[in-house]
Amino acid sequence: MKIKLLIISLLLSCATAFPLDGLYLGGQLGHVALTGKASPLYSNTIGFAVDLGFRTNSILDVLFSSQYSSHMGLVNGVSVYAETIGANFHVLEANDFDVSLGGGPGFYFFKYSLKTETIFGLNTVANVDVKVAEHVRIGLGLRYHILFTKDQDIGDNLWTVMMRVGYLFGE
Repeated sequence: MKIKLLIISLLLSCATAFPLDGLYLGGQLGHVALTGKASPLYSNTIGFAVDLGFRTNSILDVLFSSQYSSHMGLVNGVSVYAETIGANFHVLEANDFDVSLGGGPGFYFFKYSLKTETIFGLNTVANVDVKVAEHVRIGLGLRYHILFTKDQDIGDNLWTVMMRVGYLFGE
């Protein structure tokens, strides 16, 4: 909980450092897969995420994302919570299509039946969104999470492909 409060306070303090063009609220739903050593141990699953962020200008968004997925295993499962913050750069806007690339740091919480582990990592993201109304966007996001761990149970990394929907206030 302390880490969540720290990340939110950092996000809010960053808002004063940049001009603010809009606030973003969004949700995601899609495929989550563990890779490496964990891949044969735990199933792929459907996960969901909530995004909060702000647009500093037409090129840069700062986004906080909270993601959850529950993976079944041979004996026990694992629940994965990912709290990430990142910078998304809009690299191409054509008509109502918007392509953005970005990444940033994150904390990953793996909850097993008998233990919980916290791991630091980085994530990279590629999004393609379509503007369907003045402030509403839908799209598809591909995110790759790089975990810095030596734990044999967790494996190397995880990736997601998620449908996105969001509302941009104040643009």
